[in-house]
This record gives sequence, C-alpha cells and structure tokens, in this order.
Amino acid sequence: MTTNLTRDEAQSRSQLLKVKTYTVHIDIGNAESDATTYLSRTEVSFKARSSGQTFIDLIADSVSRVVVNDIELDPAEVFDGARVTFDVREGRNTLSIEAQARYSTSGEGLHRFTDPADGKVYLYTQFEPTDARRVFANFDQPDLKARFQFSVTAPAHFQVLSNQPESSRETVPGPGAAGTGTAGTGTGSPTSALVTHHFAPTLKQSSYITCITAGPYEGATDEWTDPTTGATIALGAWCRASLVDHLDASDIFSITKAGLEFFSSEFDYPYPWGKYDQIFVPEYNLGAMENPGLVTFTDSLIFKDKVTDAMYESRANVILHEMAHMWFGDLVTMKWWDDLWLKESFADYMGGLALAEATRFTDGWVTFALRRKAWAYRQDQYPTTHPIVADIPDVEAAKLNFDGITYAKGASVLKQLVAFVGRDAFFAGSRLYFRRFEYRSTELADFLECLAEVAPEKDIAGWASAWLGTSGVSELSLELSTREAAPWDTSTSVGSEAASSGTGVAGTGAAAPGAAGPGATGPGAWPSGRDIITAATVTQLDSAAGARLLRPHTLEIATLGRSGRDLVPLDTAAVDFSTQSCEVEQLVGRARGEITLLNYGDHDYAKVRLDPASTETAVTSVSRIIDPLSRALTWSALENAVRDGLLPVHRYLTAYARSLGKESHAGIMSGLSQTALTCIDQWVSDRNYETAVSGLLGAALDALAAARSGSDAQLHLANLVLALTSRTARCLNSSPAIQMGRSFAAQILAVPVGDEIDRLSPEGSDSGAEAGSAEHAAAARPFKGLINDHSLRWNALTALVCLGWADHSDIAAESEADSTSSGRLHAATAAAATPLPIAKIRAWSAITDAKSLSNDVLTAIISGFVAPSTVPLIEDYVDEYFHRLSGFWAENSIEIARRLVVGLYPQWSVDDEAVVERTDAWLGEHQDAPAALRRLLIERRDDLARAVFLKSTQSSRH
Repeated sequence: MTTNLTRDEAQSRSQLLKVKTYTVHIDIGNAESDATTYLSRTEVSFKARSSGQTFIDLIADSVSRVVVNDIELDPAEVFDGARVTFDVREGRNTLSIEAQARYSTSGEGLHRFTDPADGKVYLYTQFEPTDARRVFANFDQPDLKARFQFSVTAPAHFQVLSNQPESSRETVPGPGAAGTGTAGTGTGSPTSALVTHHFAPTLKQSSYITCITAGPYEGATDEWTDPTTGATIALGAWCRASLVDHLDASDIFSITKAGLEFFSSEFDYPYPWGKYDQIFVPEYNLGAMENPGLVTFTDSLIFKDKVTDAMYESRANVILHEMAHMWFGDLVTMKWWDDLWLKESFADYMGGLALAEATRFTDGWVTFALRRKAWAYRQDQYPTTHPIVADIPDVEAAKLNFDGITYAKGASVLKQLVAFVGRDAFFAGSRLYFRRFEYRSTELADFLECLAEVAPEKDIAGWASAWLGTSGVSELSLELSTREAAPWDTSTSVGSEAASSGTGVAGTGAAAPGAAGPGATGPGAWPSGRDIITAATVTQLDSAAGARLLRPHTLEIATLGRSGRDLVPLDTAAVDFSTQSCEVEQLVGRARGEITLLNYGDHDYAKVRLDPASTETAVTSVSRIIDPLSRALTWSALENAVRDGLLPVHRYLTAYARSLGKESHAGIMSGLSQTALTCIDQWVSDRNYETAVSGLLGAALDALAAARSGSDAQLHLANLVLALTSRTARCLNSSPAIQMGRSFAAQILAVPVGDEIDRLSPEGSDSGAEAGSAEHAAAARPFKGLINDHSLRWNALTALVCLGWADHSDIAAESEADSTSSGRLHAATAAAATPLPIAKIRAWSAITDAKSLSNDVLTAIISGFVAPSTVPLIEDYVDEYFHRLSGFWAENSIEIARRLVVGLYPQWSVDDEAVVERTDAWLGEHQDAPAALRRLLIERRDDLARAVFLKSTQSSRH
C-alpha cells in the first residue's frame, strides 16, 4: 500500500480522465457512540479518453462494494488500503464504492472531538492536500475538478453544513435500522431519530476544498448585498456551544463584509460560491481552510480570555486570506502542488492588502513586515530552501511545502511585483486571469501571460525567472561617503531623473510630505554641521550557496532624522535597479540623518543591512522611530543581523529591553517578544543565560508596573513576565528580578478569575526580597486594569510547575476550575512539565503511543515534556529520539509524524554540538529515508548549528 501519490501518477490520470460529477453520502449517525468507523458511499461519473487501467484514491478500514460500469468487482482484489484499481473504457464511465471510513483524531479527514466542557461531539473535515480520500473515494488531485453533491445522515440535533446550502432533509429511522448509523464498531447513538441532509450540487471545484461539518454547532447569521450586482450573500458564523458566548459575530461579520466588497470590486468578479459560512472548529491543524461556501477556522480564534489587538488583527487577516482564496485557489486552481504559490502567495498578499485598505487595521503591513517576513527569511536560508515555484514530486513533499517561502516570501515578492508593474496593471492582469481560467486549473505561465498582456512594456518573464524560479534571500546594503557640512551649508541638490529599469541608475526621490529637509527651520530642522552625503551606492548580494544572483529591485531609501526626540523620515529616494550595485545620485548633497533605511515602505523582499552608524542609532533609539512600519523594518534588520552573527545577541536583547514599555504597536510587541525568547532559548550561551534572563525579566517587570491600565502593553508584558519566569528554572541563583517574577506568578494564582491583579507582592516567594527596595518600588504599584483570567492563571501555574513550586494537586484544582478543552490542554502541558523523572516517563510513554492521542493533546504533552526544568531530566531521551525517528514517520499520519519529529527534536539537550553530530550521523545512515522526513530533520539541524555558532561568539562578560 502506498499513500504517497506522485506527480507523475497524477499527470497520467489527468491525461486519461475528465471527471464530471460525484454523489457522496456520509452516514455519521453513530458519531456520538464509541464507533470507530462510518459509512461512506461514492458514485462518480467521468469520461476516459481511452481504454485502460487507473485508480481512485481511498484510505479506509474496508471496502464492501465496488461497481464499475455495472460490473461488480471483488474489493479484496482491487482495494489495497489506499487505492481502488479498475479498468475504464473510452467514453463515459461510472464508478460506485461503498466503504467503512475511520473517524480521525489527527485533524486529517473527518475529525471527531468530544468537548470536555459539556460532552458534546463535533465533527469537521480537513482535506488539503490529499485527505479527502480519508472520507470518500475520489480522484484526489487539484486539477481533476468536478461537481460534488453531498448528503449526510446525522443525529437529529446536529447542525450539518457543507459547501452549498441544504436543499432538503428527511427523517430516517434511528440506530439499528439498515443503512443508518450502524456502520463501524461500538454501540448506537442515544438519539432516537436521524436526519439525512441533502445539499445542492457545488460548482466545479477540486476535491481538497470540499467540506462537511456536523455537531451541535451554534452561531449567528447575517447577509451582505453586493453593491454592484445586487446579489445577496447569506453569511453564517458558527462554533461549539461551549464557546458561543465568546463568538463576537459582529466583528467577524464586519470584517467579512468589508472583504467581500473589497475583493468583488478589485477583482471585478462577483463572489461566485453562493453562501459564505465561517465555522470555528476544535483541534484544527491549520489557521483556516478556504473551502468555498464553508470556510473552516481554528477555534483558538474565538477569544475566551482577553487578548491584545494583535490577535484581532491576526484573525481579520486570516478571514481575508481565506476570502482571497475564493478567487485565487478556488475559482482558478493550480494544476499540481508545484504551483501552490498561485493560491497561497496571492492570498497572503491580498489578505494583507485588504486588511490595510478595507478594515480598521490600516497599518496591517507592519506586522507582516516583522513577523511574516521573518518566517520567510528564516525558511529561505535553510539548506532545504526552494524556489517559490517549487519542485513537488509527491504529496508528502506538498504537505511540507506549506511553508514560509510559499506563503510569506511569495506574498513579499508579489508586493515587489506590484511595485514593478504598477498596481493598476497587476489587478488588470488578475481580472483577465479569472475570466480566462474560471473553474479551471492553471500553471505559472498562464498567470504570467495575462500579466504580460496588460503590461507589455515590462519584462514579466525576466522578472519571474529572477524571483519565482530561484531560491535564497537578496541582501541589500548601502555604502555612504560623507563630508562635514559647513555652518552655512543648506544644499538641497537632488540627483538625476530616473532612467529605465535595469540601468543601475536610481529613480527620483523627494522629502516625505511634511518632513523637514536641508535648510528647513523649526523643531524638525536639520542642524547645520550635519554630515552631507557625497556618494551613495546600494549593493545586492544573494545568500544561496555563494551564488551571485542579481534580481530586479524596486524600492525606496529613507533617511531618518531627529524631530525633537523622535526619528522621522526626512528624505526618500526611489531606486529601480537590477545590477550588482547602483549609484543613488539623488541622495548626494542631502544630510545623512541618524538612520538610513533601505526598503522604506517595505515593497521589496530582501535582508536589509544597516550601515554601522545606523546600527548604533537603531540599537539605542529604535523605539523613537515614529512610523510603525519603519520601526518594524528597522527591528527586522536588527533581527537578521543577530541571527547571522553580525550583531551580538546581548546587544539585541539590550535594545529589546529598552523598548519595553515604549512600544505601543501590538503586532511589533508580539514579534519582538518571539525573537527575544528565541535569543534566550537558543542563542544565549550557558554562561550568559542567567544574566540575560534576569536582566530582561527585570526590564519587563518595570515596564509592566508602568503600563497603562487595561492596555495591550500591560497584558502582553504580564505574559512576557510569566514566560521569562518559567525560564528561570534553569537559573542557579535568585536575583531580585527573578524573585519578583516568581512572586508575580504566585500572586496571579492567589487572585480569582475576573478580579484585578492589584499589586505585586514578594509574599509567598522564598526569596526574602524586600518589598520596599528602591529597585522594585515601581513593581510594587497596583496593576490597575489587569484582570485575571484562565489564560493568565495557566501561564502562571505552568511557570511555577517548571520551578517545582506547584504540583499535581495544583494542576488538578486548576483543571476543575477550567474544564474546557483549552484547560485540558494546559493541564496536559503542566503535568508533563513537572520536574520529576516519573512525570517525564509518563509523558514519553504517552507521546510514543501517539495514535491514542488527538493532535492537540499530543502537542500539549510535547510542550510540557521539553519545558525548562530545574535539572536536565530528559537528557537520556536524546538517544530514544533518534532510535524512534523512523518509526515516528512510518507509524503515524504525516501531521502527527511532523509534530513528533519537530516537537521532540533535542535542541533542549545540554550538549548542542553532540546533537548536531548525532543528527549528521542519522542523516548519513538513512539516505533512503523519506524526503519529507529528511527535510524536517535538516532544518532542525540547521537551527541548532546556528545556535552553536552564535553561542561560540559570546564572551563571559555578556
């Protein structure tokens, strides 16, 4: 049996078949019982271009019937567990298959979940890239589009949804009657009646975006009227009953309506899929999935506890990303997973664009610049990097290609494409693309052809070759020559007009609107004596294996200078070049400023190297940059510099500590804390660890004490303090900051949910810290507006568990107070984090019996297993990891295997270098291991080798 469909097999099947319709019946009448399987029945109508043999995809426990063109086949002969093989005749063919499919707990196929809050059962499907075959027989590849008509038999109290509206329903006999919910093992449902829901046929679409959800989901409805066509679109927002009180449907519908209006207008193509349901489901492997008419989201986007505005922005971005897929991906679909970017990169870009232009999150590109692009830069520097248009030989490779290159790099490069061809041309090409290829499948050349037709003056093919067909990150740096200005020098000379693209000559530039320039007066004036630029040269390099790859770049350069205490853009220069270096003539004669920022406005995809003077200013004063996008880009440059060993880790952490309490943008705060914790966890040497943790914790505590009541910063800092406190488990000494961090965690547990955490007291700490000490006078002030909730309490408890200050009884008590699914996951993490050998033994035993766990429970236990500990309790499991590595992959679905391989990789070992060597040995001994497994291991090894390098560069003073 092979479950790994190859590209060659898919292409051969596409050349043979043209699929017309599917009629699919799913019987989940036994969903509330302990049944492990359910009935799946499929009828397919298709044409064959010639007679021959082919196969249909189906992963099921068993097949009871196969009929091809009215001829019964023996299932035992034609079904191998993943495929049903059969002969076809030229012309019209029909195929009927009846099978027993398996309920899933891995988030793949038909996932079943029992809510611990109320015992209710919920189901949903997730099929991308090829898991529709786990639910019903189908030709599970994106280019064999068809119309799908679903019917679902389910308990009468279930809300059942699919891609299209329900057309009719009928009540059928309860469990025990023939053909109903008796499929599989286990007792019948307690429900006395079942209902069969019949859904209208879909439009022509791929199998991976079909969808069914079922269970006692609750929610709200609304509608949107297209202002151009007058068509009314029914809207729905749904979630589990235990979460419905937290379903802020008004906000979700507001974003949805704004997005539908934006995309329908910009694409000049009305929303094509009828209704627009959005359902938030448990234990979801993805952020969301773009099933037309029924978009599925992780229900972690339903906020039970208080979150920062960054989370609301993130949810809005996800909603708009999936909506963009209704055109890019659903209406027009890639032929094979090589061109996955044709939907994901476009959706990532379009989601960001709609977020910034159609919602209240007008600075949405700020978070993208710092967080999404950081993901892209990191992924693009792995040894496993690949072009945006990737070589995907099989579906296992496709599963791992949903990465930072396909999403964030692709979206970043599309921003560069828009800058290159112009926004009007880009959207004109997109509109042509939708009309020409609606309900069809395409390749890269098809989109480029449309773009070339509307922008014939641009070298689209050359641009695509340089950006889409290559891998690696461009590095941009700027070399400046200056002279000291005389007191009377108020030169405002501007360089030559822009020449055509590719000449190596910079375009025109001008001072930003309202910014002070040379010769100006007032608070923003450039002081006399400031250095004047005499020459400016921008240079590009490439990070890929020493290759000197030249790409076309369209970007802006800004000089940031002082306006009072703030840093503001004083001058900009537009640059359009494709040579190795380019003279930026219009900067000549201008004042240098404090920071010279390449890629101002973030239109390019490149690692920006700040010059030494700009780096010095950035490290000490980045928080003074007024424009949040410029601030994010400066932080991004610092992050890349520290990751590449060009900026010492302690200097980055010092800059970050200075920003605490000063940064107000929730997205920047979130991105910076992730990088800072990566520094602590991976890049700080052992001898500097305690100093780094203690120093950053002290800065976070001081910033928390001064934070505005009820602000995003206050909540963010509280969670940062708890995250750092858990990491003090590795500290041998107890500084005042460490004492107060631990006391803060204890104080949270002393305050009931819903009450204000009124003050930070050292009582309950074993440190004996003086509450009235000058160092922590600020920290002893009340935390006005910081309201305790379950999320804060679990974070505090887990930190104390890591320290050995809380135990099983504390976890049990907190679980009783929070019996929700998120509470169950937190409890699993806390139990596995307990610094006792028996706790680690139990966690490892559970992890290695992964098939008995759901996807999210497995991840929760792994998180606790590798949590910081007062002593290295899991060092012996390094050998166990490598011993079991092949089994992790072979014995589990790819999603569960990925969580095991990545989550357990022993970057937590006390001997990094030994783990790197052990990884190299395993890779050398397992050359024939699945390529997807090797890729995951190579990437983890690269992260660890980088950590070894960065640690080796640090002196004990730091």
